Amino acid sequence: MVLWGYNISYKISNDRVSIMIETVRCILRSFEEKDLDSFMIYRDNNEWMKYQGFKNLAKDEYRKALLVPPNIENGVQLVIADKNTDELLGDLYLIKKENTIEIGYTINPTHAQKGYITEILEAVLIKLKECFPGYKIIAEIEKDNIPSRKLLLKLGFVYDDWIEEWQSEVYIYL
Repeated sequence: MVLWGYNISYKISNDRVSIMIETVRCILRSFEEKDLDSFMIYRDNNEWMKYQGFKNLAKDEYRKALLVPPNIENGVQLVIADKNTDELLGDLYLIKKENTIEIGYTINPTHAQKGYITEILEAVLIKLKECFPGYKIIAEIEKDNIPSRKLLLKLGFVYDDWIEEWQSEVYIYL
């Protein structure tokens, strides 16, 4: 399917998600063994990952978490890859809880500020709205994560709530 310049194929059955989203420069796909080393380089960078939780694990722990059939009910971590080279640029996380889809994202610092996350999220948000009509799409960020706040606002999210326990702001996509 071609949608506003994006080539999107997306299949959902029994809450299993098979995603392949292609944008001008990126592909969103499942993790493969070849992605683990690149993933670990930025996920184990404590300064870069200060706002993230899924970090500093052993390779086998990442393998067990990432190299599984995607299931949006349990949460699915996907690769954002360069369309031409298949280099891992970052990752995207989706989880479905009741009538809400939560979205999270991380970019490798060597690819930051180049618009990759914006590009892939624009396509993902369109498809999520289509596949899950009536669902809220939310993102949680730490209050000091200014770049992420700016990105969410640019994409059409609005501030919704503060979660004291997690020291997080919740943004909802309209």
